Amino acid sequence: MKITTTTFIQLLLFICSADALIPITVKGKRFIKPNSDASTQGEVFFIKGIDYQPGGSSGYDSATGVDALSNPDACYRDAYAFQQMNINTLRIYSLNPDTNHDECMTIFNNAGIYLILDVNSGEYGGSLNRADPSGSYNANYLNRVFKFIEAFKNYPNVLGFFSGNEVINDQSNYAEITPNYIRAVQRDMKQYIAKHANRTIPVGYSAADSVTLRRATFEYLQCFIDGEENDVSRSDFFGLNSYEWCSPSTWESSGYGELNSTMSNTTLPLLFSEFGCNKNSPRTFNEISDGLFGGLVNTFSGGLVYEYTEEASHYGVVELNSDDSITYREDFENLKNEYANSSIPTILEDDVEKAHIVTCDADIVTNIYSEFGANFTLPAQPKDIADLIEHGVNATNVGKLLDGIEAKKSNHTIYDDSNNEVKDATVVFEASNEINTQSGITASSRVAPVSTVASSGSSSATASSSHSSKGGAHMNSAAGFSFWSVFVVAVSYLI
Repeated sequence: MKITTTTFIQLLLFICSADALIPITVKGKRFIKPNSDASTQGEVFFIKGIDYQPGGSSGYDSATGVDALSNPDACYRDAYAFQQMNINTLRIYSLNPDTNHDECMTIFNNAGIYLILDVNSGEYGGSLNRADPSGSYNANYLNRVFKFIEAFKNYPNVLGFFSGNEVINDQSNYAEITPNYIRAVQRDMKQYIAKHANRTIPVGYSAADSVTLRRATFEYLQCFIDGEENDVSRSDFFGLNSYEWCSPSTWESSGYGELNSTMSNTTLPLLFSEFGCNKNSPRTFNEISDGLFGGLVNTFSGGLVYEYTEEASHYGVVELNSDDSITYREDFENLKNEYANSSIPTILEDDVEKAHIVTCDADIVTNIYSEFGANFTLPAQPKDIADLIEHGVNATNVGKLLDGIEAKKSNHTIYDDSNNEVKDATVVFEASNEINTQSGITASSRVAPVSTVASSGSSSATASSSHSSKGGAHMNSAAGFSFWSVFVVAVSYLI
């Protein structure tokens, strides 16, 4: 029996699908991108991202359902631009859980792009009120959060959820009264995910750009209450909004050295959830090669540039024009070059240790920031919230990826930074990106960790012990044997 050339090529694509878009997991201080073959180890995933909220606050309208993922033509337009910039991850701040996002999420999936999504909105009751956390932590708020989870839980390219953004900050008494409510929300979210989703979806927090407060927030959210390994109120990852490096800064003048030393004890993945100081324009983004993927690479796992479209705060890398066309700014080209030329290490999953359990200690936190509310007694879960977790919310919009979405050019024009139309702006869909689940028998040494922690030891796997991504893909002997065995058999049938 012979197989066709087409089938043979598809078979090879499947076997060689280390680039498949499998859901990201967490192990120790790293994000892991699993191999499509469950018997083969995955690799550490580094975020090369951008914050995406086209139109700013006006791009979200709960009344009409308009949000960043409601217009497929705009998603085609932007997916092409993201590919030009070598983007692999987006952050979106506001989305409507009642709007269907299937087409846009499929476009980004097939284009090779993951997303980290904020579950909150700026509308009344759509987030914790930092001035009144006890009054705003209620079933109405969590009902929206759980509906949000329902809307996005089935998309494999959802990397994770942010439980909050800068809720804890140095204004008023917010750092004192809000922290344990963040942990309560994370507890509730993870309990809901465990009961109603078919996979674990990481839940993290995005911290304010406050040098004095950030470490206390980090220490508060990365520890395990009472040393309990199954403490679901703990953050799975920690995002930092950082604008310290203002080109032409250096490692020494930017404060990155201090940041690295104070957070090098991390037991969870760290990322910049926002970065890109705009004090000097155009931005050169040399903090990427010299900082993020330079001196910080053993501590941080990448970051998200603020932001995609030019808004009132002047951080955009593209102009969104009135006819929905976009024009690249000089920042676009600079960011494109930085992401393309950064030397990102290849670290294999087996080289990443599980994190050790750090037991929560209020004194550690308050010694860093005396006014921090290092209260590890969490608000009791109200019965109506517990009922929502137990029985699920009445979700009418549960998303899923679509079949048959073609790679094409958007109807919205794209202009380069010289205002010339980009004629061939067709997004590329790699066949491997449509592989979203693992195959193969999972060997005992390749079982995806249920827990990301160990009773002793610490996260390691530094860049110095890893392979350079520019040196070619790494394939272990078992995977190599599997590939060449099937290759020989397939060729014999083909000929």
